[in-house]
Amino acid sequence: MSRPVPGPDASAPQLPAARLRGLPPGPAAALREAVAQLARGALNAAELQLFSAGAIAPAHPEVLRWAGVLQRQQGRLAAARESLERAHAANPQDVPILIDLAAVCEAGADAVAAHAALLAAAGAAGTPETSLALALECDRQGYALEATALADRLLTGSGTHVVARLLRARCRQALGDATGSADDYRHLIAQQREPARAWFGMLEIKTIDLRPGELQALELQARASGLDAQSLGMLEFALGRAYEQCGRLADAVATLDRANARIAAAKPWDGNGHARLLAAVDVVFAAPVDSQASAAGREVIFLVGLPRSGTTLFEQVLAAHPQVEGASELPYLQATVDEESARRRMPFPAWVPHLQQSDWDRLGQRYLALSARWRRVRPIATDKLPENWMLAAAALRMLPQARVIDCRRDALETCWSCFKQLFAPGRVGFTYDHASLAAYWHGYVAQCARWQQRMPDRFRTLHYEALLADPEGCTRELLAFCGLPFDAACLRFHEVRRSVRSASAAQVRQPLRRDTARANAYGELLDPLRRLLNPEA
Repeated sequence: MSRPVPGPDASAPQLPAARLRGLPPGPAAALREAVAQLARGALNAAELQLFSAGAIAPAHPEVLRWAGVLQRQQGRLAAARESLERAHAANPQDVPILIDLAAVCEAGADAVAAHAALLAAAGAAGTPETSLALALECDRQGYALEATALADRLLTGSGTHVVARLLRARCRQALGDATGSADDYRHLIAQQREPARAWFGMLEIKTIDLRPGELQALELQARASGLDAQSLGMLEFALGRAYEQCGRLADAVATLDRANARIAAAKPWDGNGHARLLAAVDVVFAAPVDSQASAAGREVIFLVGLPRSGTTLFEQVLAAHPQVEGASELPYLQATVDEESARRRMPFPAWVPHLQQSDWDRLGQRYLALSARWRRVRPIATDKLPENWMLAAAALRMLPQARVIDCRRDALETCWSCFKQLFAPGRVGFTYDHASLAAYWHGYVAQCARWQQRMPDRFRTLHYEALLADPEGCTRELLAFCGLPFDAACLRFHEVRRSVRSASAAQVRQPLRRDTARANAYGELLDPLRRLLNPEA
């Protein structure tokens, strides 16, 4: 949710002359225009140009490739796959075609075919451009080992490849190599190549201590003239975290206040719209979920809450169990809901009263198909997207035997930790000012209380602080609620080797620490947030 972006746009569509070989001038010009229109999001205009190119050269692999890309963006996945498979048959060793085919197969819930296409592309990639595009697609699909290997290949050939080094740093963090990740970021800082992203990425690791002189270097970087808004934001969030690490708490608050205010002003969070959505969801799911409606869902455990509330830690505990795969933050529940909204041409939750149990069963099967990749080795998989708490009742209508665990942490600790975090663009907009954070927190707590009252055998709130105080007792409760036998390996969760794609990737590879609370050390500096969270105190 908060991983640093891999740097300058390395995936913008390119049509070098070699890819147009065999096309007459007219179709070649039409195809170039189609690609330009696709980059602008003008799908209708792109379709017209592709139709023009395809009328003269329907079997050309590049025409078929971009027809597949367009069809995927239109949601026509079967047609897109057919076009890309025809392109692949015409040019079996073409890496861009294989990458696009992998993306379409993944979107169509065929993870086996997607992975096979990625592996085939890895064997055929012969240029830095194709290797980088493939590495980025592997990373997007969650194949951190493969992405790291491709980045290694690029950096062996050119140690100055900035995007490859940023990508490798991020993947190393996901795979548990915090030191290697920090080394990559420090290399970029020393070379002054994408320094804002590098400083942000290094401080994002959270388990890396600053070296002598690094705080001063970061301060100078953040005060440099000519910084664009994105770079300034990354540097200020990194600097706020650095000040906290060094005990300069007043400076941390002032820096983070400034950084958050800039983001909140540019894109205010719609608190009223959020409140209306919660009220509408509460009304349409007022009736308790029938846990006997279907046998589907035993293979899914949803972990929800606020960002920075311990969801990754609870998932790591579960992922240590031999029956559970830790799948991290999956987009499939929201995607299933969005597909139904598009199908019925009305927003969620307006269509909920119109569904029969057979419709919910269909949606449940769609979710299971999309997420099937994560259950190929172990029978149960987690889905740890925090904001799914709003969709908990919908998830349990689709999958009545699933479990939803609300991972709850102290309100001030959670919200202050959110306020210190720069999230991915377009995500969790409520975190950038105190009033929005408090409003979101109160809405979340109230709604989760209703879910637990209505679905006590399927929805459970577990507390981060309880896990710290009694690891074995809380772990036993967690496993029992999920219908899993106790396994002592879950107490050694930090030994689990897997890719963790969240801001807590390094932290959950350490044994439980009881010194993770930070907010109280700030004292009255956090009183404005403290009062909003607990106005009765």
